[in-house]
Amino acid sequence: MRYAVLSDIHGNLEALTAVLEACRAERVDRYLCLGDIVGYGAQPSACLERLAALEAVVVSGNHEQACLGMLDPGWFNEAARAAILWTREQLSFGDLDRLRRYPLTCMEEPFTLVHATLPRPERFDYLVELGQAVDTLTACRTLMCLAGHTHQACFVEFDRPARRVLRVLTAPEALREVAYEDEPVTRRYLLNPGSVGQPRDGDPRAGFAVVDTAQARLGVRRVPYDVAAAQRRIREAGLPPFLADRLAAGR
Repeated sequence: MRYAVLSDIHGNLEALTAVLEACRAERVDRYLCLGDIVGYGAQPSACLERLAALEAVVVSGNHEQACLGMLDPGWFNEAARAAILWTREQLSFGDLDRLRRYPLTCMEEPFTLVHATLPRPERFDYLVELGQAVDTLTACRTLMCLAGHTHQACFVEFDRPARRVLRVLTAPEALREVAYEDEPVTRRYLLNPGSVGQPRDGDPRAGFAVVDTAQARLGVRRVPYDVAAAQRRIREAGLPPFLADRLAAGR
């Protein structure tokens, strides 16, 4: 099976459209989404509909939880808070019902999906330290944990009985093609695919990952999209201009 791993789409339909076109070229069989489909961008409903049409497996992110009233908007910075309040007004009852159905974690063998860290998914801690990766992979009961939230891609290989990190890959060239053991006795893997709709690594192109379980290989992909169109939609919606400006910088 070839899986597309998407995260942090953030209402950016232009970026999502480009990613889905790339996924079709990659002959993807199944779509997995790690949350934050909404927030920041100007087309939340359209993005939700695209993923529903693909029958994607989806877990909830902090922006979904905030739109449902399960997370205090005060938790967010000013621009994000304004976007959440705007997004709430755009979502239909059907959209909100869809958000309510997304769990915080999900198992789709050989994967566990979560938006942030696995031990306490409801806290939405940013997984940026090696200790957090160790805690998440210690808690993981499947071969691979898929996590997003940071908007930056990474891959971690972990020897679970020894509690020892064997590999950490963050450089773009290292993440393009990664081999892993598909039936290890001790190994666990963490993959963050980066962000579809709002990358924060200095590269404005949309990010996603493809995992080929038959070949035991994965890779992080970047594809260009119409950034100017996404920026224009944000400005026309009356959302904070910062949310449009940052797309061109990939920050």
